[in-house]
This record gives sequence, structure tokens and C-alpha cells, in this order.
Amino acid sequence: MKAEGLLPFEQAQSIVLSSVARLETEQVDLAQSIGRVLAENVVAPHDLPSFDNAAMDGYALRAQDTQGAASESPVRLRVVGESAAGKPYPRSLGAGEAVAISTGAPVPEGANAVLPVEDARVEGETLICSQPVREGSHIRPKGQDVSAGSLLLSAGTRLRLQHLGMLAALGLTPLAVYRRPRVSLVVSGSELLPYDAPLQPGKIRDTNSLLLREWLTRRGIPTRFLGVAPDEMDATVRLLECALEEAEVVVLTGGVSVGEHDLIKPALERLGARILFWRVNMKPGKPILFARWQERAVFGLPGNPLAVVVGVLNFVLPYLAALEGEAEPLPRCLTARLNAPVRKRETRAEFLTARLFVDEAGSLVAEPTPQQGSALLGSLAMANGFVYLPGGSGDYPAGALVDVLPVLEVIP
Repeated sequence: MKAEGLLPFEQAQSIVLSSVARLETEQVDLAQSIGRVLAENVVAPHDLPSFDNAAMDGYALRAQDTQGAASESPVRLRVVGESAAGKPYPRSLGAGEAVAISTGAPVPEGANAVLPVEDARVEGETLICSQPVREGSHIRPKGQDVSAGSLLLSAGTRLRLQHLGMLAALGLTPLAVYRRPRVSLVVSGSELLPYDAPLQPGKIRDTNSLLLREWLTRRGIPTRFLGVAPDEMDATVRLLECALEEAEVVVLTGGVSVGEHDLIKPALERLGARILFWRVNMKPGKPILFARWQERAVFGLPGNPLAVVVGVLNFVLPYLAALEGEAEPLPRCLTARLNAPVRKRETRAEFLTARLFVDEAGSLVAEPTPQQGSALLGSLAMANGFVYLPGGSGDYPAGALVDVLPVLEVIP
């Protein structure tokens, strides 16, 4: 098939996401919420901090009582008590009074400044101020961090570790989130052996099921591997039936091209699945298939491992994220500088395995692996991302800025 007869990569992504119907919601405890997607806006129930508190150890006082203080004519204040974290001073501060205060402790009523302990001189129960203290000094005011009623996180936000402290401080638990989608995995090919099996003539070890299972479960997606579909139609149909019964999303690898033993597409058609697209103008991953069966989604990925990774990053994970209600489900591309020239000979959108790193100047750099190919596991092992080259041909000189897609989410 000519390139012009293939579905454009961006259009394929659009078809996948336009078919999503979000899953139902559930309540989860805050401690189990990391990685889940909010189903409702989160609004602050109260101010944070909920009271004025000291930013430093020192003495809470009335700033107006220190006006005119100087080395030759200091102001003397009477220390009348203490405000400690969890044990505030119980009275309002009067004129000429001061209270010893700990960092984070409530500022007593009537006080409007804190004199740091290192700037204070105390004789017995008398605080001696040799210079004026500015009103508001070293006080963290109520609501400085978060104001009551303010929108904290919008529905569709995936909760991450950085959100946890704020939500815990505000007592926001449980939270309404979307349910996790369930995934069934099937790999196709009579040549496949378990990854821990002795190698046999003409056979290869199955790497895709292990890769997919780990990738999805580490993201919290309930995933079950149902086995290998042999190159036999009835057996393939039976395994697909089981997969469709168990999960909202079925991910298949292998058997989606045009060979005599590529049975996934005809097997899905026998089951009454609707093929939304098959064959995309991209490399690797051209034979990728996307289908619907009732409310289920089916992804048929090529058997080559790099094509599997590219398909997961650009189609499967965005679909799962959208099912969970994530507002921006597509992968986040970064901009990097090529450290070696790349010649793009094909008009297809291409994904090149690359090592991404930050140079001495703090810029993100992309170094394509020496070899490129959809079956090269060694190149994948060397890489921590992909360089994305959109459709069209042409040269990319060293130093050119390109979009990169990290394989891991830890790239800055």
C-alpha cells in the first residue's frame, strides 16, 4: 500500500481518543490516590495555614510597642508566657507584653510580629528591643498558602506525589476518582516460547507480554496475560472471546500484518468487531489496528518490540488515560537538540530510539542510537526515549531542535 493510502499518524490518535467513554467513578482514600484521576474539582475547605503562625523561633509582640527603640534607648517588654506548636498562648497579648514562640506555633491574638531569637536580648522576664520591629515580620499569615474556597485541582488531573502534602494538610479524603480500566493481553504467533524457556529451532522467546504486563501494572492498570494465540483461526477466536469478556481494553501483539498467518484482523471480523483503522503512516508500527467490539477497545500492535513500545506510548496509554478521565491523555513531548545529523528518507512519521540527557549547559540533548530498526531490542535497551520526526522527508542537521518522547517519566 502506498504511503498516501495509509492513515496519518495524528488522525489515528484522534480516532482512538474520540471513541473513549469515561469509566464510572469511585471513592478512594487519600493514601491510595496517587496515580488516580480526579472525577471532581477539589476545593479548599479551609485556609492553609489555618491560623497565623511563627516563621521562626523568637518572641511574638506588638510591633507598635517597639517604635522608637534604639541601642541607646531600648524598649523593654514583659515576657508573659509561651506559645508552642500544639499548645498556643491562651490569652490576648496586651500593651508592653511579649510571648516566647516556637516555629509553627500560633501567633497570640493581639501580636502582629515576631522578633527572631537571635536578634533578641532577654534579661530574666524582660525582652529588650534595641530597634523597631516591622509589623508582620516573621509571621506566616492565615491562608498564605491556600485560601478557603479556592480551586486546588481540576477534574481530570492525575494525582501525583507533589499533591499529597497539600491534600493531607486540608484533610481531603476520600476523593472521587475514575475507576481503573482492566486490560487483557494476548500475543500471537506459533513461534513464541515463554521468556524463560530453552530456545528451540525456529522458535523465539516472547518478550512482548512481559514488557506490556510490567509497563501497565507499574502504572496501576489491572492487567492479565491470557496467553499465546497460535497461528490457527479457531484457537485465535476463542482466545479473543475470553479476552473481550474480561476487560474493557484488549491489547494484542503480532498477527496484524498481511501474511497468510496474520489472523488477528479476520478473527476480530468473525467476532463482529468494527475495525476503525488498520495501517498507519508511521515507522515503526505501520500495521497497527484499532477496533471496537461492543463497548470494548482492541489494539492490534505489530509483533516487533519497538513497534509495540511506540504503539503503547502513542495509542494504548493515551486511550487508557482518557478512560480514566485524564484531561490531557496524549504523551508529553519535550524539545531536545540533536547531537548528530539524521537523514529522513521516508515520508512516514518516524520514531527513532535515542538516549536523552542534559548537557553541561542544562539543555536536553537527543542522541539517536547507532542502529535503528523495529526488531532491535539492543537499541531499545540503550534508549530512554524516542526522537519524533513528523511526516515528510528531509535532513535534520546536528543541533536541530526536535520533539522527543521520553520512555520514562523522570526526564526533566
